Amino acid sequence: MKLTNQSVIALLWGLLYLVMGYTSHQLNGPIAATGYIWLPAGVTVAAFMLTRTARWLPVIIGFVLAQLLLGWIENRDLLRVTLFALDEIGVAAIAVALVRMTQLPMEGLYFVRGLLIAGVACSTVSAAIGAAWFLFVKDVPFWPTARIWAASDLVGILIVTPVLAGWSRFHAMRSGGMDRSDFLLGLAAFIALGITAYVIFDGHSLSNFSAGVNFALTYVPLFFAAVVTLLWGGRGGSLAVAMLAFFALLNTVQGEGPFAAFADNYSRHSLLEAQLYLAVAALLCLLISALKTTREQLHEDAAQWKSDVELALTVSRQLVYSIDPHSKKLCWNGDLQGLLGVPASAFSELDQVLTHVHPDDRQQLRSRWLEDMDDDARPDLRFRLLLPAGHITDMTDMSAVLLDADESVAMVAGAWRLHISEEERQPSQGPAAL
Repeated sequence: MKLTNQSVIALLWGLLYLVMGYTSHQLNGPIAATGYIWLPAGVTVAAFMLTRTARWLPVIIGFVLAQLLLGWIENRDLLRVTLFALDEIGVAAIAVALVRMTQLPMEGLYFVRGLLIAGVACSTVSAAIGAAWFLFVKDVPFWPTARIWAASDLVGILIVTPVLAGWSRFHAMRSGGMDRSDFLLGLAAFIALGITAYVIFDGHSLSNFSAGVNFALTYVPLFFAAVVTLLWGGRGGSLAVAMLAFFALLNTVQGEGPFAAFADNYSRHSLLEAQLYLAVAALLCLLISALKTTREQLHEDAAQWKSDVELALTVSRQLVYSIDPHSKKLCWNGDLQGLLGVPASAFSELDQVLTHVHPDDRQQLRSRWLEDMDDDARPDLRFRLLLPAGHITDMTDMSAVLLDADESVAMVAGAWRLHISEEERQPSQGPAAL
């Protein structure tokens, strides 16, 4: 069963590689050495990043077979296609393997860093090998071929890999899911992105403007792509970049849009300019997504830490507080309502708290908080607290003074421990105990 599952997964990866490769060749048109668009580079990097190293062999075989089938469909030299497959797929496997040796989580900024390292390494090395082969075999200039090859691989990785990486680990949202306002605003931004990208790259709707204005308008879809990423996260941002790439590449190939405005032959320069534009868009959305994910993780960790502290304080029957000596305001942590039966608002000011302290202990506690400036260790203070129901509860105050650099009091911080009365210690005597 495991072998069958691995074969199916390898077949799906190979089929996706074949579709992306055929699409890239159709967009490139006739080429001499290398094309400007190569989306399968993103498929190979995504597959190796998402698949355990022990299961790479079936995936590699699937990619090689897909590349050979693509060459056979287009009547290309099978030896050249085989060498190309070994170059692209082999270099991608080595680069991703080196990145995975760091054993860092592939999420947030770590994912962006790993993707950039793998993308730059794959595109540079495979481009150098491929351009060198064309130089020695067909006497094709090295640097023009290597530059175009590296750009096409890198942009393919930046566009395709985040989409596959983001949606391959899709799971149902936890309770509540995305905020409704964020979803609706993100949907509006996504629709606006599609409309502006279609209008700007179509080339006919903005024919009355100058070429410089048309170039400047290409920043408008970038704005909406950034908004989508902020509101919908990495998955939404990857879809936004994919849709932007669809309009930009398709219209540029047809000789339309800002990038084809000055090119006599679109395949020479306009596609390379479109590639650089999409690379910037992909990097922008990746960084926004990574920073958003990192911030959300920090907030989640902080909320979890606060929940653990609140639970520990409640179980140990303690309350933690801090006092601003200037405003006489108190900030409490712990279940104040559950332990003392008073709301936090009733204990938010120092005078409010002192009114609940037994008259015989009130002045001693006030002096401890406001007049005792010794920041060294000092003994705990046991006092009595008058609760709303008229009960007297024994408390222990453990506090210290925090001083500024000028020896003035910056904050008084401490904790209260609630003592259990003898009645609470005795088990309830019901009829069953008689």
